[in-house]
Amino acid sequence: MLYFLFYALSLQAASARQSPSYSFELQGGFYQPADPNWASYYGSPNMLEMNVTVAKRFMRVIDVGISTSFAQDMGKGRLPESQLLAGEVSYEIFPLDFFAVLRLGFSDKQWVVPYAGGGYTRFFYRQSVDGVGYARGSVDAMHAKAGLQLLLDVLEPRAARKMLVNYGVLNSYFLLEGKIVRAQVGEPVTNLGGISYRLGILLEY
Repeated sequence: MLYFLFYALSLQAASARQSPSYSFELQGGFYQPADPNWASYYGSPNMLEMNVTVAKRFMRVIDVGISTSFAQDMGKGRLPESQLLAGEVSYEIFPLDFFAVLRLGFSDKQWVVPYAGGGYTRFFYRQSVDGVGYARGSVDAMHAKAGLQLLLDVLEPRAARKMLVNYGVLNSYFLLEGKIVRAQVGEPVTNLGGISYRLGILLEY
């Protein structure tokens, strides 16, 4: 009897939705550098990219948070600052974003939530050249992003209730996102930034 009572209370707690206070995102996709000659040196116009984001929710629709990404490519490239041709190279980027995002989600049952935002980026980069050494540095940058959240709770309501009861996850979403970064360095000026195309998961707590 106590078991059934506890189970009923758990389901009641699961159904009593509250406004999210925090969010966590895990994303993956492609980063396309702004350099139009990138494919000539690295064999492909894109780099694989991974991204992790945490944010605080305000007034239900505004997120303020921090995000970090990592992308790497291999090939024959140019040193970011001098633009001199190099041999076999490994190029890595580590953008660190501080952002605000407006999410147009006003109900837990809203299936599609568009969002847009942007902010400051500290853009870290490193390029290693076989037998020569490496160049590394960082530059101030700006970014903007936009996307769509697709609610997953409606597909598996029982799984959503378990996530709420066991882990405190209020809502789960599938993400489609685009992001653009402008990061200028060197003389003549080179834009190390580019465009990201991502898929991911968003969890609200």
